[in-house]
Amino acid sequence: MTDTDGQFAEDTDTIMTALAHGVTGNTEAGLTLLEPIAQRGSVQAAGICAALAENLSTEARANQEPGTFFGFLVATTDGQPADVNDLPPGIRFAAQFSTAWANGEHRTAYDLFDALIGDQTAEEMQALGDGISALFEMASVSLREVIDHKRAEKGGQ
Repeated sequence: MTDTDGQFAEDTDTIMTALAHGVTGNTEAGLTLLEPIAQRGSVQAAGICAALAENLSTEARANQEPGTFFGFLVATTDGQPADVNDLPPGIRFAAQFSTAWANGEHRTAYDLFDALIGDQTAEEMQALGDGISALFEMASVSLREVIDHKRAEKGGQ
């Protein structure tokens, strides 16, 4: 194992620990664990996004009918259709990245990541932070649903 492999394994463990915090409702603690990884560079930040998208879409992909794909709808608070471009950049990124990832379009997801961070301005880095936060919350909710469903199948245990 190389030093990179060891760091990757450590990052994976940290991401899973962060998600455990998220599942229990401690979003702040989970995001605090992710921050040092993301701050090491864009490769690590993209890895966090990929890991979160993988976790949030695993159950849906397992139940996906052959030949179907995932999409996302954008609506106003009163349920009216809205345009994806009306979303703040970080939230739009999280929705698009997770959808591309769930559809197996990993290259597209990484292209979305690259487009978001562009020249790595302060504004773009803020949007990335918002996107990671949104992906984290989506993954936490998805995993919580999986846990609740599995517990219900076992009679609430």
